[in-house]
Amino acid sequence: MVIFLHILNDSCHQSAFPLIPNDFSFASVSYVRLRSKASTCLLQTDPRSHHATRLQPKLPGMHYSADEQCQILFGINATFCKEMEHLMCSGLWCLVEKDLPCKTKLDPPLDGTECGVDKWCRVGECVSKAPIPEHVDGDWSSWSQWSMCSRTCGTGARFRQRKCDNPPPGPGGTSCLGPNVEHKVCENVHCSKGLPNFRDQQCQSQDRQCQKKRKHWIAVLNDDMPCALFCSPFGKDSPVLIAERVLDGTPCGPYETDLCVNGKCKKIGCDGIIGSAAKEDRCGVCNGDDKSCKIIKGDFNQSQGTGYVEAAVIPAGARRIRVVEEKPAHSFLALKDSTKQSINSDWKIELPGEFPMAGTTVHYVRRGLWEKMSAKGPTKTPIHLMVLLFHDLSCGIHYEYTIPVNNSIEGSSQVQKPLEPLYLWTKTGWGNCSVQCGGGVRRTIVRCTKIVNKTLTVTNDSDCQHLAHVEPQVRRCNIHPCQSWWVGSDWSQCSSTCGKGTQVRNVTCVYQLQNGTYFNTRSLYCLGPKPIAVQGCEGRECLTVWEVSDWSKCSTDCGRGIHLRTVNCTNPQSKCDLATKPQEEEECEDHSNCYKWRIGEWSQCSSTCGKGLQSRVVQCMHRNSGRHGNECSSLTRPPAYKQCHQKACNGGVTSSSLAALTYKCLGDDWAAYCRLIREKNLCQDLRWYQHCCQTCRDFHASQLRRRSESQVLLQQ
Repeated sequence: MVIFLHILNDSCHQSAFPLIPNDFSFASVSYVRLRSKASTCLLQTDPRSHHATRLQPKLPGMHYSADEQCQILFGINATFCKEMEHLMCSGLWCLVEKDLPCKTKLDPPLDGTECGVDKWCRVGECVSKAPIPEHVDGDWSSWSQWSMCSRTCGTGARFRQRKCDNPPPGPGGTSCLGPNVEHKVCENVHCSKGLPNFRDQQCQSQDRQCQKKRKHWIAVLNDDMPCALFCSPFGKDSPVLIAERVLDGTPCGPYETDLCVNGKCKKIGCDGIIGSAAKEDRCGVCNGDDKSCKIIKGDFNQSQGTGYVEAAVIPAGARRIRVVEEKPAHSFLALKDSTKQSINSDWKIELPGEFPMAGTTVHYVRRGLWEKMSAKGPTKTPIHLMVLLFHDLSCGIHYEYTIPVNNSIEGSSQVQKPLEPLYLWTKTGWGNCSVQCGGGVRRTIVRCTKIVNKTLTVTNDSDCQHLAHVEPQVRRCNIHPCQSWWVGSDWSQCSSTCGKGTQVRNVTCVYQLQNGTYFNTRSLYCLGPKPIAVQGCEGRECLTVWEVSDWSKCSTDCGRGIHLRTVNCTNPQSKCDLATKPQEEEECEDHSNCYKWRIGEWSQCSSTCGKGLQSRVVQCMHRNSGRHGNECSSLTRPPAYKQCHQKACNGGVTSSSLAALTYKCLGDDWAAYCRLIREKNLCQDLRWYQHCCQTCRDFHASQLRRRSESQVLLQQ
């Protein structure tokens, strides 16, 4: 059984072979389920193929004529439409069973299809036939200059580009490996205090564009789409998707550890390249091996005394500082440096956040009674680690940090004998190519190097004069022919400083000589379309930036009031949009001092002679509504009773019971509550007796009877 497959190398005819994938090869034939035993020959490699002559590469159109291509697309009765011959390279037109008009699928014919005398179709154009170039692998052009930073303050991003055209890959050649765009971090001056963050600025720029409904927008982070711009009106929780992508250089989250580039969140490598996998080791060395420093660890478990107790002193140059409580405790962690910058010192407890200290930034985390402090370092001055103890109780803390190895051996009294250096010739890299195009050579750079304590450094070549010189290696480079291409100058500044404008640049066709110089030539010698010379832009000098102060104290301490703040325009030209100005006055509520003790008038003395008691009503009441409550302090409650002194009694009974019995009773006023008053022994108070005299009269009579009986027993 003989099977012959001729696969067209063109995506426009994929429908002609729906069962054959683009990446089909005889190497993958083993994955096809073959039902016939005779087909097992396909699994064997023909040994004669190792000695077969390699044919010159041919374009697909050299194998299939225009008529055959029409038959593949429309069936065996289709032929090429002669009436459209003048446009055949831009689109293949076919006549199906001689039925006018001609039909097309808008796809150009295969490269290599004849379109005239000594002409064929190439990339949709009818061009003169030229010899097919030999196998050429693609190579990168030089990197372009770094673009401007995406931000004017804070951390942003810039990029540079390169093209796979030095030379471009030819038929059968491989394309360039690696990315064609590279981003890196750019650091600017710190943004002014009170300035909205980069996301908020992008949301506020929407205020000027929305003329119908002007709102004050603030940015909202979306965990699922960190690089999309979600904005919400101020004071409302209703985020709206404004843009699929934020501007390049926008942080992915609250910290500037990851940045958004082209709509994707990418990490920042320690080499400053966005998306790089380079990482600092624990010693702070980019792509290091953790051998240039040592880890210092310690624990603090003191629980005696109260106040601030020093746990450790973290030296200057420390990195990867980490202080954590073993268990939640009522104590507080505290830090302080020599410049009086501190956290939780002087009996002032801070809220969790970021604090600059000793040349680094300390991250302070507190969840309930558990605390943690960390800093990347390196520190410029020593930091004192302290613990604020309460009630003689601390569950212990653990701290650790790294210091350079050189610091850890300072002060050693041992003097080591310097090692004898070793000199040798070393190839340190490749030099530049002798020409820019047309074929040249490049040589390895041979330098004298010195090795001391496993460290290799480049030194003067005179130190290696006693050694045999190493000949450099030579290899060919820039073998691609010199050619013409489009060159564009830098873009001009935006024509508008505020709003939409345009930028222009010069685009010329140049030819490169072997020495790398260029001269202008005619545009027809440059391949491909001419790059654009005009593009749109937007001026940002009119960006509205409002700076606000903290709110003042509420004007009342009980109920609704107002609080104020100052709002200033920080735009360089003082051109802030008044429609986006934050409020300077806002309503507030404070109920911290609403309840007060209210007192009534003193009652009459409970006795007409001798000593007695006076009472009054003491209630905790709301200042405005008069509602009863329990929010008043018991320490400030006024007294409800006091003693009173009447004239001396003339040998009579001085008790309040006798005074109650002599009171003229007209019946109970509080009949529903009098039984409860008697059960609670409140009848002794004349104030309650007056309202429940009928119920309380028997109580006082029984009290007098019980006393007289006890006196008789005593006399006997």
